[in-house]
Amino acid sequence: MWCRLGDLCSKIGSGSTPKGSNYSARGIPFFRSQNVHDNGLAYDDIKFISPEVHEQMKGTVVIAGDLLLNITGGSLGRCALVPVDFSEGNVSQHVCIIRSILISKEFMHKVVLSPLFQKVSVESTTGAGREGLPKYNLEQFVVPIPPLTEQQAIVEIVDKLMVMIDELEKQVSERKEQAEMLMQSVLREAFAG
Repeated sequence: MWCRLGDLCSKIGSGSTPKGSNYSARGIPFFRSQNVHDNGLAYDDIKFISPEVHEQMKGTVVIAGDLLLNITGGSLGRCALVPVDFSEGNVSQHVCIIRSILISKEFMHKVVLSPLFQKVSVESTTGAGREGLPKYNLEQFVVPIPPLTEQQAIVEIVDKLMVMIDELEKQVSERKEQAEMLMQSVLREAFAG
């Protein structure tokens, strides 16, 4: 069946940035758009906020199983599934927390990364200059929801296909390098006489 995203989630909302970029040397991880990638969270260039600032930002706390979706700028549409061993963190206003219920979190991640969802995301942005995806528009997205066993089967199939694609990309890259080395060798022989 097809459902609105807002009906499938207990939370859809973006974070906020601490006043005066109130970052700490250590503390609670603070995820910005550059930390959110389709294959997971990137901790290089991570910022931290103090437990006190984190307490003030209770409404934007990230927990295990959340989807973090970039909703502004050039990385709009990138989405990370927060791993099950994650303890806690927080997000900036450029990142939206999607906390799904009633469906597989892994399946929801695949749906968000699908061409259909990505196309609707780009078409639903508003604003001049730095366009963004408003919460209301996101809540209205219609997504396909098969039975749970089919969700799990779809996730398994997509994961297997992604491994195959990664392997093919690796082979193409290796062959391209070999072709370039062969071309250099041929050129050296041709110009060396």
